[in-house]
Amino acid sequence: MNLITNTDIIVIGGGAAGISAAVAASKSNQKVVLIEQNGFLGGKATAAQVGTICGLYKFSKNKTPEYIVNGFVKDFAENLQAVSDSKPLHSAEGLHYLPYNIDAFKNIAVELLYKSNVKVYRNCKVISVEVQETSIKTICFENENGISKISFKAIVDCSGDSIISQLVNIDIIKSKKYQAAAQVFTMQGVDEKNEARLSFILMKSLSSAIEKKLLPHFFDRIYVVQGSLKNNCVSLKIGIPKAVTFSNNNIKQLEKSAAEIIEKLSEFLIINVTCFKNAKVLSIAPEVGIRVGVRSLGKYILSENDVLTCRKFDTAIANGSWPIEEWDLHKRVNMRYFEINNFYQIPADCLQSNTIKNLFFAGRNISATTGAIASARVIGVCMQTGYAAGSIAAAFAECGFIDVAIKLIKQTQLLKVQK
Repeated sequence: MNLITNTDIIVIGGGAAGISAAVAASKSNQKVVLIEQNGFLGGKATAAQVGTICGLYKFSKNKTPEYIVNGFVKDFAENLQAVSDSKPLHSAEGLHYLPYNIDAFKNIAVELLYKSNVKVYRNCKVISVEVQETSIKTICFENENGISKISFKAIVDCSGDSIISQLVNIDIIKSKKYQAAAQVFTMQGVDEKNEARLSFILMKSLSSAIEKKLLPHFFDRIYVVQGSLKNNCVSLKIGIPKAVTFSNNNIKQLEKSAAEIIEKLSEFLIINVTCFKNAKVLSIAPEVGIRVGVRSLGKYILSENDVLTCRKFDTAIANGSWPIEEWDLHKRVNMRYFEINNFYQIPADCLQSNTIKNLFFAGRNISATTGAIASARVIGVCMQTGYAAGSIAAAFAECGFIDVAIKLIKQTQLLKVQK
């Protein structure tokens, strides 16, 4: 075993939440280590090639987007927009979102962590934790160099599946049924320049083929990734008609199903749809998009009612402006909206373990019900909870008190939005 000298803060997961947490923690001048399972940064934003950042802007029917975030997340978004040569898009319902370039996201993440002096370990799997009384003292992780052990003062779990809570064997929040997974892939040689028209052509062609029983019914859950049509290339997102169970080999089964659908879909499009006749598959996202996993149990559980009634909190650390977005195995996406021009908030207690005093969490594994996480899982919110968890963990590691850190987050990172 390779013994690594101790650090102050350790962040598990290098996705949107983990990057934000590590940067925030580093601002306290404490030593920060980030452990990532992939060989690159970005989490689902890059590995699953999500393609758009939701949760950055106010829920409003104004055509001009208005930020609902401030501070670090706003700066990251503006940088990503500039490097991606992109601009926010909006829907008729009042949703605003930012398309981005996958490589731009990776590069910005690398630069931020480098400038913040965060030590990053890639291609790592956390395999065990050591608990003494009510604190986690060390973790062991494995990579190509063997097994290493590291000690720390506070830990932030941004893994997306509450890996630390599971290893400690404390209570977690499960869903009776998990959202359908997705797979993104890109086709080149597409002879269409208008994305809205391409979406219409795709929907009409697939609906007709399903009606004639040329394609299975679940081919109605195929979408153009908004903002992706560039240089005759377009990214498509498919709903995978196989349940997410997290059982052994479930991911492999999802990947196999996705590959079969991509093969059948691309063949259909090339033969039957004029604008795809010279197209071919360019690439497939490295990972299947798992939207929701198990969540850590915190001091407070964000509820569906909190989201839909736009509840505000004195200890708020994030603003939520995205509706409850539910992807089912057997139908197209279902959106449940709250009041237009309003938003909900996430309190700090959703980021703190109710049993382990130095365990914090962010991103897709915050303490939330199934309905609530269907809104709070989007990248813009994950970055907010990540930054907050990193700041709170740093304050805990430094002095054991977090109230001042929570107030500072509310003052500097949350945009004060007037209804």
